[in-house]
Amino acid sequence: MHLSARHGRTAAWIALPLAVVASAAVIATASYAAFSDTTENAGNAWRTGAVSLTDDDQGTALFSADDLVPGSSGQNCITVTADTTNASTVKLYTADQTDPSDIGQYLGMTVERGTLGTPGDCSTFTAGSTVHDGTLAELMDTDAFGSGVDDWQPAVGTTSTTYRFSYDLDDATPNTAQESEVGTTFVWEAQTA
Repeated sequence: MHLSARHGRTAAWIALPLAVVASAAVIATASYAAFSDTTENAGNAWRTGAVSLTDDDQGTALFSADDLVPGSSGQNCITVTADTTNASTVKLYTADQTDPSDIGQYLGMTVERGTLGTPGDCSTFTAGSTVHDGTLAELMDTDAFGSGVDDWQPAVGTTSTTYRFSYDLDDATPNTAQESEVGTTFVWEAQTA
């Protein structure tokens, strides 16, 4: 078949872009012929640690003392167990404070941390340190971790310690304190270092 000059020029204009595309394909294929290698580090993962606190109160308040008179006293113990994967600090503070008659200022409160010779038997308590020695009202002023008392630093893993709470109603408690009530919740909180 015979091509006219006009068709020849058109064919040339079509052939030129096709030649450019073909040469680009050859160059791209040639560039993949180089040596290559990779290395990798697989299995990366991040896992958070944990702190857990429990106590042996079995859902019962440490104190439910009735009919106190000046000079009344008592004590009780509670064992707190920390289970932690990281270094942490445990502090004691209070919550849910109620003292409408302000008698907490007359109720002496000493809190010691130590060990029990026999689990559940507060009479076998051996003191290690005193974490509060004052009044219940003063202890109730500690209402957050930042103002809490003690700085128990349990070992990583599972560790227990016992707290002995001792109270005494001041002999100078005024007659106006009759039929008054004070209450609080004792809170232990652990925070990682």
